[in-house]
Amino acid sequence: MKKGILTLILFFLITIITIPLTTMAKTIDQDKVEVEIFLIGSDHHFVYKIPKRLHKDIPYTEMRNGIQDSLASHWKIEDAHYEANKSDVAYTFYIHDLFQEKQGGQLKVAIPYSILVGMFGEQDPIQLRILASKLSNWTVNTKDWAALGFMEPFTFLSEREYVYEGAVNDLLNQRVGHFDGTIQKRQLFLYSVIYFSFMGAQLLACIILSRQLKRKIIENPDNLHQFRKLNYMYQLLPILIIVAQIIFLVLSGLITAFGLYFSPGIDLLVIVGPILLNIILLPTFFVTTESEISRELNNNSYHSG
Repeated sequence: MKKGILTLILFFLITIITIPLTTMAKTIDQDKVEVEIFLIGSDHHFVYKIPKRLHKDIPYTEMRNGIQDSLASHWKIEDAHYEANKSDVAYTFYIHDLFQEKQGGQLKVAIPYSILVGMFGEQDPIQLRILASKLSNWTVNTKDWAALGFMEPFTFLSEREYVYEGAVNDLLNQRVGHFDGTIQKRQLFLYSVIYFSFMGAQLLACIILSRQLKRKIIENPDNLHQFRKLNYMYQLLPILIIVAQIIFLVLSGLITAFGLYFSPGIDLLVIVGPILLNIILLPTFFVTTESEISRELNNNSYHSG
C-alpha cells in the first residue's frame, strides 16, 4: 500500500517537473527563425518563417520590407509576399540572379550571411535549410557539409536537404557561403531515357489494348451491353503508366534537375510534354476504337439484314 502511494507521489512530482521543461523546449523551438533556400528548378527563392512572438509590434509588411531591402542590396528581387500561418509568418522572396554560374551542369552560388540573416539578433536561434536537386552534388566553401555543421536528412522526394541549426552569430562568423554544385550528368541521362521511354510503353499499350477491345466486341456483339465497363478495364494499364511516369518524375529528381540543366521554357516542355502526350494518346486510341466498333457493327447489321 505504502509502495503504491509512494509511486503515485513520485509520478506526480516527475510530472510537475517535466511540464515546465517541455513547455520551455516548445517555446524555444517556436522562437526559432527558419530560413529556406531553394536551389532547385527555375524559380529560385528564399523563405523566412518567423514566429509571431518575435514580431512583437512590428507589422508584417514592415518586416517583409526590411528583409527585402537587405536582400535587394545584393540580388535582384523579382517578387515578394508573405503568408500568415497559425504560429509563424512565411515571407517568400524570388531571386532573379541567385546563380553566379548555371551552365553545362556547373552551378555556383554565393550567399553573404550578413545579408541573409543579419537582420536578426546574433544570439537568436536559427535553422537554415538548403534544398537542392537530388541529381546534384554540392559543397560549401570547398568543404563537406558536415564540417560546417550541416546535416543531410533522408528525403523521399526529388529534393536533397542540407540543414544547419545554431545561433545567427555562428553563420555570421562564416561570412559568405560559397556553394558549388554539379549535375550528375550520367544519372540524369539514364533517368531521362527511362522517363521518355514511358511514351513508347504508352503508345504500345494503347495500340494493343484498343485492338483487343475492338476484337472482343466485334467477335461477340453481346459484349456491347457492357462496353463501358470493358472500355474502362482496357484503359486501366495506360492510366497506370501515366501514374507511374509522374511518380518516377518526382522521386527520381528529374523534376528539379531539368530546371537547373535547361533554360526556362525548355525545362517546362521537357517536364510536362511527355506526360501530356501520354494523356492525349489515351482518348485518341480508345475514342477512335469506339467509332470503329460502332461503324463495323452497323455494317455487319446492314449486310446481315
